[in-house]
Amino acid sequence: MIPGLEPVALRELQALGQPRVWEVDGTHDELASLTPIRGRVCAEHRGNILEVEGSLSTIICLRCDRCLGHFNQELNVENRELIWLGSDPSDANVSTPELDAAVPEGLMECLDPRGRFEPERWVFEQLSLQMSVVNFCGDHCPGPPLQTSTPAASTPPTPLKDPRWQALRDLQASMQPPSDQPDD
Repeated sequence: MIPGLEPVALRELQALGQPRVWEVDGTHDELASLTPIRGRVCAEHRGNILEVEGSLSTIICLRCDRCLGHFNQELNVENRELIWLGSDPSDANVSTPELDAAVPEGLMECLDPRGRFEPERWVFEQLSLQMSVVNFCGDHCPGPPLQTSTPAASTPPTPLKDPRWQALRDLQASMQPPSDQPDD
């Protein structure tokens, strides 16, 4: 848990009457980062809307999907989000283009107005959205590792077998008919 990012009741934010600011400096249990997550989060209760904005940064270590080598990736977040307080926003309640769910900056989430805002969860979600779907260490990637033993001169080198696929190879081998039986 990141110190100081405890959940806050939305009613408390409303009673505050001004934005609440959290300074972020720590590590998150579900996001293994090499450096502490640093930045700030600001939330303001604006009637039926909670406006949350933040600036965050950290560095994480990933494994390349091609060469299986480790590399570091910097995660930086500069985001502003509007969260509807109540059930799903209807067209009658949403009259400005800023609140239209069809535009990228519009309403994307809803919270119970009697509930809580969890700044630590918001930090985790924003940083997770910055992570690559495919981990690739860059243009210098050597590609899949090649077999280190020297095969016969007539056969081309074959890539090393990835141990993550061993269960599939075992299943395929168990489905093969025994080779000592003659084919009909």
